[in-house]
Amino acid sequence: MADDMKVSVGDMLLTLTGNVSDARKRLSDLENQKLKELLEGLAHKVGEHKEQLAAITEAFAALQAEPEPEPEPDWPGVSPNWTDDIDQDQARELWDWLTKWCHNILWPIYAQDVWKPCWYRHTRVRIVLTALRGAHQWSYETTKVPPTRAMEWEFRWLREAKQLLKEELKDCGLPRDDLKKPKHPVPVPVQSTPENPNPAPPAFTIEDFTDPGFFEYMERNIAKRREPDKETD
Repeated sequence: MADDMKVSVGDMLLTLTGNVSDARKRLSDLENQKLKELLEGLAHKVGEHKEQLAAITEAFAALQAEPEPEPEPDWPGVSPNWTDDIDQDQARELWDWLTKWCHNILWPIYAQDVWKPCWYRHTRVRIVLTALRGAHQWSYETTKVPPTRAMEWEFRWLREAKQLLKEELKDCGLPRDDLKKPKHPVPVPVQSTPENPNPAPPAFTIEDFTDPGFFEYMERNIAKRREPDKETD
């Protein structure tokens, strides 16, 4: 009887030992499986972060490669209205900025066929020419601009401006231009006579850039503006 009990207890111990060993193996396998899944998940997340970091790096490099935006052109305004409340200094700068360009570029190269020396007396003409001058600077005097910008100035804005010049100046000129009473008449040259074979030439002709009243008109236009704001410390 005692021997049977010893055998039975021994079998139970063996069985228990086997079960414990099996349980440990299963636990180890389970832990290894969870660790494997955890590592795989971590590797996946690391891969995602690598892709995101690569995308951010690429985007940053692209931003660095892009040219810096063009600075705003240095002109008195894109298209300032001559009826705006500009002060005397601003008005003088605007007159100088527009007149130099008209005299050196617009008039001799593009607009002699529609130009008249009284152009500066017409407010609407000055407004449109100011816009045209701004568009020309934006098209030709800034860097890294598409060629279409210059083409648009040549074949759109210039053409429209010349049409306006024709319309606005149609009543200015010589009486012989079918104008009974020209709005801004141009003096007719005096014909030579035996008594006066070499008469003095007129003060200006229809082909001149401006008539002699230009500077006086400009100074009056500037003088009627408000005084510049005084700087305060």
